[in-house]
Formats: sequence, C-alpha cells, structure tokens
Amino acid sequence: MSNKDFENIRPYFDSEVPEVVRKLSEALDWVSLMIPIIGEDNAIEIAEAMPLVETKEEFQDELTSPFFEALIEGTTAGVTVSFENNDLEDYFSKPILHLTNHRDIVLDPSLINVARMGNGFSATEVGIGDNLLTQTWVEMLVRINRCFVVPRSGSVRDKYNSSILVASYIRHAISEGTSVWLAQREGRAKDGADSTSPALIRMLVSKGGEKAWKELNICPVSISYEWDPCDALKVRELLVAERDGSYTKSKGEDELSMALGLTEMKGKVHMHFNNAVPWVEKEGERRERTLAEKIDEVIFNGYKIFPNQILAAKHLGISVDLEVSITDLDKREFSERLNKVVDFIGEEFPRNVVENKWCQITVQPLLSQLSLRS
Repeated sequence: MSNKDFENIRPYFDSEVPEVVRKLSEALDWVSLMIPIIGEDNAIEIAEAMPLVETKEEFQDELTSPFFEALIEGTTAGVTVSFENNDLEDYFSKPILHLTNHRDIVLDPSLINVARMGNGFSATEVGIGDNLLTQTWVEMLVRINRCFVVPRSGSVRDKYNSSILVASYIRHAISEGTSVWLAQREGRAKDGADSTSPALIRMLVSKGGEKAWKELNICPVSISYEWDPCDALKVRELLVAERDGSYTKSKGEDELSMALGLTEMKGKVHMHFNNAVPWVEKEGERRERTLAEKIDEVIFNGYKIFPNQILAAKHLGISVDLEVSITDLDKREFSERLNKVVDFIGEEFPRNVVENKWCQITVQPLLSQLSLRS
C-alpha cells in the first residue's frame, strides 16, 4: 500500500500541527477541564503553551509529557519499571512493536511513552479504535499525539479490509524506524483475565508470516496496576450480564470509564519490558493461537504481584504459596476498597456476591502467573 492509503488513519504531519493546535486551543476551556486532574498551575501552563507548538514532538514534549507526569504523580503511589534486558540503549535503539495487556486506553500507552521519553527515546505511535473518537476535538488530540486510527465498524468485509490497512500501516511505521504500541486485544478484560487476541496476531502476520513477525520486533510489556479505577463498574457489568444474559452500556459509560481511569487512584504501578518474542509453531495448532499463547506467557511472567491479590485469593479460599509481605495497612486498604465497591453497587446484588466478584477480578493476574507453574 502507498502512503495515500493511510491518509485517514495516520497521525498528523508536522506541517499540519499549527492549524490543528489553533483549532484545539479554541475547541474547549482546557484550563477548567484539566484543573481537577492535574491542578491549576499545571493546567494554566499547558493550556497557554498549546497554541505555540509547531510539531508533534513539541506537543508531546511540552504538553503531553508534563500532563501525564502530573497525572501519574497525583493518581499513583509511584511507577516502577524493570527490563528483561538491562541494556536500555540496545533495547530501545531498534523500532519495537510494544504489545501490552490492556487496563486503560489512555494511560497504558502513556505509561510506556513516559518510560521511553524519560530514558531519552522517542514516543511510540499508538493504535486507537475509532469507536473512542466520538468528537472532532478528540480525534485531533489523539492524532497530534502520534496516534493512528483503527477502524472498528462496518461489515465483515469492511473490517477485513480495515485490518489489512492497519497491519500495512504498522509494518510501514516499523520499517520507517518508528516504534508502535498496541493493546493485546480490543477492549479491556472485564474479568481481569488478560489474553492476546489470535485475530490480532493473524492481522500482524497476514503478509509475510515468520519474516513479518521478526521484522515487527514484538516486545510485550507487562503492566501491573495495584488498584483498578474502574473495578466497581466492571463488577456491576459482569453481575448484570450473568443475571440478565447480556449487558447494555448506558449513554456516556465509555466516557465515564475513561475519566475514572485517568483521575482515580491506581496505587502502585509497575511495567516490565520483555524481550522480543520469537516465532513459535506447534504441530496441529493454528500459528496465530500458538503465538498469542506465547505472548500471554511472557506477559503473565512479568506481572508484579501486590498484597491485595494475595488477600483476594485468601477471601476466595485459594491457597497461594508466594513470598509476599502483607502488612496491617495492606489489610485495611483491602477492606476499604471492598467496602467502596459494595457501596457503589448498592442493594442491587447481595454483599457476598459483590465481594466475591471483585475478588475474582482482582486475583486474576496472580492466577494467570501461577498457571504457568502447573
């Protein structure tokens, strides 16, 4: 495919940035919007700088990075990073396709890019579904932040053609020396059980097979959040779906989830950067399923286990043989979080049902890691 084919999904060119930032700066009252998230001083500084930037790199360096650094400082108890390969220069010097487990569409890639930029490397391009681009200013904001659009709607044929287009764009970006971030699946795992979509892998290797896989340099990142800001919403959605057979989102629910994911406390956050996953095949198994399972294994191994996951296992009667220190503070925070979720759900479901569902979600990363030992 030629560059012309990517016109409607690519990030903006630098030549387009001045006009976009002019429109963006006029689209909303950015100071009022950002104050509750990052404070007045940070909000004013970023909003005043917006009309002055001239390139995507300037936008990210002067606006996006300060915003997320303030956000991370205000909504986490600290972010830690580890690498399978401690030679960061070697690790980041080549273009990478970062595949990560999916907790938050905004924060997941932002955490990756804060880590990259904090170590002196450029940000990735980011794949984002067009279902989230509900307003013109949202599309402008993400495309100026080096996001490319992943079309989700249309007929089966439309979706197939879109997957070919997106795969071609990713290969194009990597071949041009640009790293890329993708979630391992469309949509977050409501039950906490992360898994890589074989359809995503099939898309990535649709042309080129093993050669294409190696050229993409696929390095999974394991992202571990101590607390899920959207846990109460997920508990209710799962319980309603079990009771009614399905769940229909109310208007504005996606926007609420995005807002909570940004503004609510995540506790401690850890990212483990894994090495590239080699091509693997199993006789009698479709290659995309084999590769998806291999990525899952790598991501599970990289999880950081938090005390609340051990306590959730204990609440469910699951015996765990792991050396994780649990303090009285950990126990108190666990109880407070559980009570908060129960209060949010109200009387729609019995307390013990809500508690068990929350614990089942919370314990999943631990169970996923332990499954590799069996």
